[in-house]
Amino acid sequence: MTHDPSLRRIGLLAGAGDIPVYFARKASAEGIKLVSIAFSDEIASHLAPYAEKIYSIGVGQAGKIYKTLRKENITEIMIMGKVEKNLIFKLQMFDLKAIKFLSRLKTKEDKVLMVNVIRVLEEDGFRVLNQREYVREIFPGKGVLTQRKPSKREMEDVEFGFPIARKMADMEIGQTVVVKNKTVVAVEAIEGTDQALERGCVLARTKAIAIKVSRTNQDYRYDSPGIGPDTVRILAASGASVLALEAERIMIVNQPQVVKMADNAGLSIVCV
Repeated sequence: MTHDPSLRRIGLLAGAGDIPVYFARKASAEGIKLVSIAFSDEIASHLAPYAEKIYSIGVGQAGKIYKTLRKENITEIMIMGKVEKNLIFKLQMFDLKAIKFLSRLKTKEDKVLMVNVIRVLEEDGFRVLNQREYVREIFPGKGVLTQRKPSKREMEDVEFGFPIARKMADMEIGQTVVVKNKTVVAVEAIEGTDQALERGCVLARTKAIAIKVSRTNQDYRYDSPGIGPDTVRILAASGASVLALEAERIMIVNQPQVVKMADNAGLSIVCV
């Protein structure tokens, strides 16, 4: 992390997954004080050892989140972790402030929703931080991370699928595709990366090629696409052969564990 950490207090809005915990642990080690607002009690329990203060507030309780940030005199916010996309259809989980905000949006696409959330926060005096600037070390550069390199034929599938994955990402559909023999087998949509991979690998049977990319104009203030041990576990169980990631733009959480799991399964991980 950059900047002088000794006097900093950051508000962490935390969804599920390993990355909020990784950031919280790193921030704590560097002397940055965190006021963490976790979107569930389970998330709060994982963050508690590293936070100066911890709150458990549902993601739809916008009014309560806002009041808490103000009460704690927070001006800088980090948004990290997964929030289920289908939550947008469960209006009973949203308070009046959140419902009024959602009703003004012309579309409920991820990008539109989050860009407007950030706009409102910044209009109210908050600064939303860029995730990649603070955890750049977990965004690997070009190269093969595993012992096994992709074959020439596998790389042809990667090259075939990459522009398709980017097109899907830029259309706000999803950032992951599964291909085999230069045929698209599955495209991620609202279900998320891991479920899309499960579906695609079942359809491909074996030797599937999984590809994950970022949007062309990825906004790392609210969304850092990534993979972790669960992703590799799914691919290994189905006999997938390659996981291709966009270099320097896709994060790998727990990279040593991920690479070890992939090596044990004969799965190649390549960043291109």
